[in-house]
Amino acid sequence: MDFSDVTRDVPLLARRMIEAQMLWQVYETTREADGREKALATVVRAVETAAAEAGRAFAALAPKGPGFEHFKTILALWKHGGALTIEHVHDTDSVLTFSVTRCLYVEAYRAMGIPPDLVPLLSCARDAPFAAAYHPALEFDRPCTIGEGAEACLFRFTWRD
Repeated sequence: MDFSDVTRDVPLLARRMIEAQMLWQVYETTREADGREKALATVVRAVETAAAEAGRAFAALAPKGPGFEHFKTILALWKHGGALTIEHVHDTDSVLTFSVTRCLYVEAYRAMGIPPDLVPLLSCARDAPFAAAYHPALEFDRPCTIGEGAEACLFRFTWRD
């Protein structure tokens, strides 16, 4: 049995909360043994590796191969169950911009008591490696996040042919 078969029916928000709990434990264990900086770096490495794997897996689902039109369908997955409130969507043939004005991931992590410096690493740190692994033509920019204290997360994806 493939791990993706097991997790396919678990809503993304629930999956991220389970992952956050485990990563928090890894962070605390590593921090106690090796210090805060090493613990944060360990979490970032784990999150970025998982995100890149997810980006490649999402690209593999594209019926005609990875492309910008297929990539843009990720918004439905990200919004599923109200996990993200996405507004101000601007969509062209080569650019997709939007604002996340509410993030239940961040709200859940904070409610769990996860330390503030760890909160943005658990979801926000996923986006760049996910995009990079999806396809080399996809560029990603997000200057601020709710997880880091901003009012909104400002996303920009650009497809360069």
